[in-house]
Amino acid sequence: MNFWQRLSRFGIGIMLGIALSLYFFGGRGCGSWLPSAQVRKTIVKGGVQLSPELRASQPDLTVSEILMYVGSADVDFGASGTREDPQWYLLSGEVDGSPLTAIEVVLMDTASVVRRVDIAR
Repeated sequence: MNFWQRLSRFGIGIMLGIALSLYFFGGRGCGSWLPSAQVRKTIVKGGVQLSPELRASQPDLTVSEILMYVGSADVDFGASGTREDPQWYLLSGEVDGSPLTAIEVVLMDTASVVRRVDIAR
């Protein structure tokens, strides 16, 4: 058996393995296990509150807008304080239907507190 025969059989095996994996596990992804999904779930699970300073500076902002943004934004781990106490995360990115471009969320014992937002002008 030469190299090309082995390579073609290997390729056929890989294709069959991918097809079977997609058939059995197609609807279930591993996206919810990724770190950014875990952070977003933690933020939403504990409840979201706006800091008093943010309420004063942005009276129009609602918690539902924040939750909509958190559901689709990307977590910037490099700009976040993951090793600080309390931990805080910077979520950024453009989300359809939201004027927000970035938010900073502090994870507290009782709830997640949004202490800063950036709004597209």
